[in-house]
Amino acid sequence: MNAIKEAHYNLGIAYLEAGQYSRAVPEFESAIKLDPNFIGAHCALCRAYLQQDDLENAGIAITAALKLDANHQPAILIRGMITDAYYDQGKTYLDDRSYTEAVAAFQKAIALDTDLADISQDAESEKTHIRVHLGAAYIGLKVYPQAIEALEHALAQDADLVDAHYHLGYAYVEHGEHDKAIPHLDRAIAIAPHLKRAHYHLARAYRALGNLEAATNALTETLRLDPNYQPAHELADTIKQAHYNSGITHLNSERYSEAITAFQNAITLDSDFVTAHYNLGLAYLKRESYRRAIPSLEKTVSVDPNHKAAYHALALSYLGQQELGKARDAARAALKIDPNYQPALSLLEAVDPSFTPPETQGSSQPDPKSPVDPKPDAKSRQEMHYDLGVAYLESKMPAEAIAEFRKAIDLDSDFVAAHVGLGTVYLEMGQVDDAENAAREALRIDADADAVRQLLDNIKQARPEPLQPEPAEQTVPSADTTDVQQDLERGLAYLNNRQYEQAAAAFKRVIKANPDSIEAHYGLGQAYLEIGVYDDAKASAEAALSLNPNSHKARELIQVIAYARNVEKRKKVRKKVLSYTAVIAVVAVAAFLVWQIWPGSAPDPNFIMEGSMSKNYIFAGKTEDLILTVKNSGGPAHNVEIRLQPEPGNKISYELPTSIIPEVLTGGKETIKIPITADNNIMGTQETQLQIELLGKNGTEFVRSKFRIRLIGPVLPVE
Repeated sequence: MNAIKEAHYNLGIAYLEAGQYSRAVPEFESAIKLDPNFIGAHCALCRAYLQQDDLENAGIAITAALKLDANHQPAILIRGMITDAYYDQGKTYLDDRSYTEAVAAFQKAIALDTDLADISQDAESEKTHIRVHLGAAYIGLKVYPQAIEALEHALAQDADLVDAHYHLGYAYVEHGEHDKAIPHLDRAIAIAPHLKRAHYHLARAYRALGNLEAATNALTETLRLDPNYQPAHELADTIKQAHYNSGITHLNSERYSEAITAFQNAITLDSDFVTAHYNLGLAYLKRESYRRAIPSLEKTVSVDPNHKAAYHALALSYLGQQELGKARDAARAALKIDPNYQPALSLLEAVDPSFTPPETQGSSQPDPKSPVDPKPDAKSRQEMHYDLGVAYLESKMPAEAIAEFRKAIDLDSDFVAAHVGLGTVYLEMGQVDDAENAAREALRIDADADAVRQLLDNIKQARPEPLQPEPAEQTVPSADTTDVQQDLERGLAYLNNRQYEQAAAAFKRVIKANPDSIEAHYGLGQAYLEIGVYDDAKASAEAALSLNPNSHKARELIQVIAYARNVEKRKKVRKKVLSYTAVIAVVAVAAFLVWQIWPGSAPDPNFIMEGSMSKNYIFAGKTEDLILTVKNSGGPAHNVEIRLQPEPGNKISYELPTSIIPEVLTGGKETIKIPITADNNIMGTQETQLQIELLGKNGTEFVRSKFRIRLIGPVLPVE
């Protein structure tokens, strides 16, 4: 039998060497049938199948041989050849994106070793790489769980396989397990820093987790490696918009530091993102970081030369740094784009007295029924006070708004818009009676003004309906509870109508009757906050919190009170302006005054001098008082001399009650009444000027102003 077995085997070898593989196969099978343990015949049969590219039967044959002797070197070598053949076949399929066929080939390569009890380390290392490609094939099929399993198996054998880390990170991203993707993509980048796709998918993972800053860093590196990588550009557009939207949200909420970070991240992804540059500059401007605002706004106008709002904001930034020339240039640039752009017009009027606004601008014309103020300097000041009052009104700063509207009215008692503005502030504060008084005064000046009648309608609507007295028969012993509830409801109604004093009174009555009323303590805290009595507001809010330690509303109210108190402190110490509109007015007015009265280096005192008269004219032979107000925002001054110089012609005479002000401290204010008498011989309507100077003890000029005075005499006869 051995001779017959050997004969079949030798004949098969002869056919194999002659290239007649199909004839060799039955000879080796006959030998194996005679001796199933004939390992040489199994190996030879495998070679015959292998030469015919019959990998399936070749694998069966070599598996049988290795089961007889796992250390049989020829069998091990042949198994490696089959494995390589499956591996190469799988890679070919993978390159052709025939993922199903690739998976089958890689699985067969792995299966050659799976059933063997003892395999060498070299074989396992080879199989590890096959699993990496198997994972890639599964990814091609979008079967991510199987891909993850294959790739994790590969990394368990070799933790430094860069392809395995990359593909595993990608599979986790696609499968939605972004937190698991990040460490593998980080590892792939650590091994191969130039793997752009690893950076890109890392950006995707961070973005999905909401970490936009980390996503931006990863995406920036992707584009550095390949500036033309289109998927990265598409993701950059999405992320930069998310940064921008976040920045706008923070900007609107006055969280300027967060807004700045968001806009900077957006610009990192798109250096020409115009609106991001503009809003970054705006955020810096609102923080009064003028030096940092300027480059962002300059970049905005360099990319978009027609961005008028950016030129206006740039002008404000220059004003903040006292660069008046550059501020004028920026405002004029905005007006070149839009000659009727009101913010730039107002700013330029404030900082450039020589500027004449165009007649075609869209601002409303003065009512012909209103008297025309013949004093251009005074009118300019009153309009600035009015504009500043509007800015404070829009910024929810009522006390400041009232002060500015009153200054405008002091300069022009017939300034209808200022009276309306004053009434509007009082109405918003809930001081209905004061609002109505202001509206009535405006109505007296102009009975046909629509704005005045609208204000009166608003006041009427704001007044609460009169409370009807309860019938006497309803007064029963249990009425106290009813009265408390009614007072609570009254307080809430007053609070909603912004009648804060009345609201406080109602809540106090509730607390007196029921000290444990959380809602009354909370409402009283709100009323005190709106009135500006911060200590009492805090005490009321803390009382509500002590009654209910879990009250989120009370905790929030305490935080709001603390914030309001801090804002008030900053306003007193630094006169800080909290809104963009207020920034416009405050900076413009400050720059105007500096330009007008302080062209040189600043002395220690810093005087502002304003004059007003009870009437805008003086009849011949009559006397009217000029009220001179002197304010000092600089250092203290002593023995300040007042010097008056009328125009030649002796049309007026005056009585100066004192020529020396002994002392004007920092923040000090002096008011001087100067009676001025018009000459008896004045005919018709004339104008004259009175120059007033403030001088130091050494003759140093602190400030000089000219006041126009209209003189009215008998009408000149017609010749």
